[in-house]
Amino acid sequence: MKKLFLYLLILCLGTVDTYAQTLRTFYVDFGPNDVSNGNITTSPDRNGNYWNNVTNINTTAPQVNLVDKANAATGAYIKITSGFLSNGIQNGGLLSPDAGLLGDLAIPTATQDYFHTTASSSLSIRGLDKTKGYVFNLFGSRNDPEKRVTTYSLTGATFYNGTLQTSGTNLGGTGYNGNTKTILTSDIIMPDDNGHINLTLTRTEGSFGYLGVMKISQVDPVVFEPSCPSKDLSRIAIMGSSVPSGTGATNNQGYAQLYAQLLTARANRGVGQPWNVSNISVPGNNTISVINRWDNDLLPLCSRYVIYALSLGNEGITTGGQAIFNQFRDNLQLLINKARQQGIEPIITNCYPREDYTATEYNYIKQMNLLIHSWNVASVNLLGAIDNGAGRWATGYKYDDLHPNDAGHLEFEYAIVPSLFDALKAGKTQPYRVDGTSLSLSPASGYKIQIKPEEILHPFTLSFDIQTSSTGQVAELSTAAGLNKLVINAAGKMDYSSASSTGIPGITVLNDNQWHKVTLTHYYAMGKTFLYIDKVLQGSIAEKIVTTTFDLNGSNAPAANYRTLLFYRSGMTAEEINAMVDGNLLKSSLEIYSPLDGANVFSADPLINLAQSTNKVRKVNLIAGTYYLQNRFSRLYMDVDANMITQDGCNIQQWGFMGTTNQQFMFTHLGNDVYKIICVGSGKSMDVSGVSTADGANVQQWGYVGGANQQFLMVPVDNDYYKIIAKHSGKLVEVSDFSTVNGGNVQQWTDVNQTSGQWKLSRLSATMPATISSTTGKDGIAGISVYPNPAMTILYTAGIKNPVNIEVYNSLGQLQLSSFGTSIVVEGLKAGAYYVRLRSKGKYQVFKFIKQ
Repeated sequence: MKKLFLYLLILCLGTVDTYAQTLRTFYVDFGPNDVSNGNITTSPDRNGNYWNNVTNINTTAPQVNLVDKANAATGAYIKITSGFLSNGIQNGGLLSPDAGLLGDLAIPTATQDYFHTTASSSLSIRGLDKTKGYVFNLFGSRNDPEKRVTTYSLTGATFYNGTLQTSGTNLGGTGYNGNTKTILTSDIIMPDDNGHINLTLTRTEGSFGYLGVMKISQVDPVVFEPSCPSKDLSRIAIMGSSVPSGTGATNNQGYAQLYAQLLTARANRGVGQPWNVSNISVPGNNTISVINRWDNDLLPLCSRYVIYALSLGNEGITTGGQAIFNQFRDNLQLLINKARQQGIEPIITNCYPREDYTATEYNYIKQMNLLIHSWNVASVNLLGAIDNGAGRWATGYKYDDLHPNDAGHLEFEYAIVPSLFDALKAGKTQPYRVDGTSLSLSPASGYKIQIKPEEILHPFTLSFDIQTSSTGQVAELSTAAGLNKLVINAAGKMDYSSASSTGIPGITVLNDNQWHKVTLTHYYAMGKTFLYIDKVLQGSIAEKIVTTTFDLNGSNAPAANYRTLLFYRSGMTAEEINAMVDGNLLKSSLEIYSPLDGANVFSADPLINLAQSTNKVRKVNLIAGTYYLQNRFSRLYMDVDANMITQDGCNIQQWGFMGTTNQQFMFTHLGNDVYKIICVGSGKSMDVSGVSTADGANVQQWGYVGGANQQFLMVPVDNDYYKIIAKHSGKLVEVSDFSTVNGGNVQQWTDVNQTSGQWKLSRLSATMPATISSTTGKDGIAGISVYPNPAMTILYTAGIKNPVNIEVYNSLGQLQLSSFGTSIVVEGLKAGAYYVRLRSKGKYQVFKFIKQ
């Protein structure tokens, strides 16, 4: 404890000393400018200071460029990031401030009006000098007898949380119920890597939270000598207690070790960077223990990152209550700031269950987790991984009362974003909430937006806002058991259907053309899925699902606007859902956050992912209904032999366009971009003969029985072309031997990007050839050949009088040479097998030749 007190004393002394070294000062007045309820503060004021006025409460407001008190431009500006309300003179603003109490902030036009919030609102101060620190003086007042308290959260590279009472009976003296004298002063806040400091106002007690005046002082920061001359940019330290050390797991291979193994596996597969992980967790540790051993244990590692993995249980929450809660919160913030002062980026694991927790402790850990969600630091939601709904271990996941077993540790590991450290190393900063964006989608859009989770997913939360007046299927989840769906029914309520359970019927109407938040949260260990519309629980069902893709929009979707797409790797409590509905951006275990910006208000990429992961939201073309399939190489169409159309085993081939039902194929999505493909003319499925996995296995039709050899993955290549991959073999459906003639066989073959295995999907409604294509018929073009074969320098054509287009392809179907004439120079080709295609007046002929 002596070490802790000494550090705090040094920190406080350094802060006080630095405050005296103010370099420049900014004054900001918040409130309306309508004369009757508020006015801007004109400059200079009676003290000779120049002011900045922020009057527009909306996220669409232009930035307010800041000048300092001497009216010098600073390059800094304020941007509203989550909208406010405003009020003032007629509703309790401080009209006659006392300079003896408020000093240089006692300017009537500044204190008479204010911004306020019913839940949470935020702004960002940007363009700041990243080498300087900033001290904030914050004032708010509203003459009202209700006790009202506002929390101000400042987040940059360091952060500060403070509270201010703005209202209450006789708060400003007998008969006056507003704040007249108290100004909240922050610690020194360092801007983040982008030069930003974000301010979030949260209504903590009473009906509203307030911001009237802000003074910002730029100062020289306290300088700490780094303990390491250079950091190991690929080293992660894990500093915690018994659970991260592996207690409860076989051979102590707990979640920290499992995550380290995952990082290694990802690096070996080329999807992640290589990382070195040092686990310096000690059983029994709490925040005080970690602070006391911090210098000796963490600093010598010279790691670039540290995961603080501690619990309220070890802190003493079961006996210490609010005092222990405050100690844990304050010490975590101290540890975060200590790390950043040494160039170490911290990551926090949230509080998790214990078997001895009661409803009281459960409320404390939920409150703490909500705080950590909001901090300017990456974090992991461990509670949502194996909570039983009451703050204790889910059944089957407990080693003892204080520790999870192997299965529990695995659920913890699944809750960590796999690419988190790749994103941090790439410089991706903490996300902040973006308002004022939306994306319009419908079947006519022609695409769906898709999330593919990184690695195995167990618990999750999917959330998005929707505005619609229609009905239809909004979202589709591909799971190991089949497709789960979110559908707005005929009554305008959203139902959740599950392939593995009974589903959840909706109770809230949401097709009223108003914005609603849809949240589906799944606790795998608990074995439950919950559906919320706004803050209203629609219901829950018992199920355990492993989800592999999430799709928004589809062929049966309503026309709708969407915004704020969120995907988390953990379940969420009702308190967390409520906080999201109130406009808070929760960040623990966040893998995807896309504001959905169809108008490019915020970003040129409408699907940009702001979460600290390298995952992306994908735009995937809709495939639904009936199509013709045209081969890219031959230009001919997939065709079921009409002579045997009703028979199982009837061959699939290619043929010139006929427009008949034996060339029409109906696609039905089975999940994960896998489809069954049914010939319209026969009602039978595309099928790889004999469930063969061999190259050259024939593709035929057969009655659909749900076999993997009758299911095909559609992989987009470009434009409207796709690869059709047999699910059971992973091989490509292609035209044999690069044939360009009618009757050329369709088979499966190893995928080497050959163009003979790429198919264009054309809807029946699309403009199609009116007659049979003029490509070569069964008899080909009599008398045509190429020579010499093998060839060394020049390849000649025989049987053709007039010049033709000549194209040479390699064995992968990639174009190598082209010419127009009766011969082509092949001297520059490497030795091997090639195909030459002759084309004239819409007719094609392909020959194989050997280049020596």
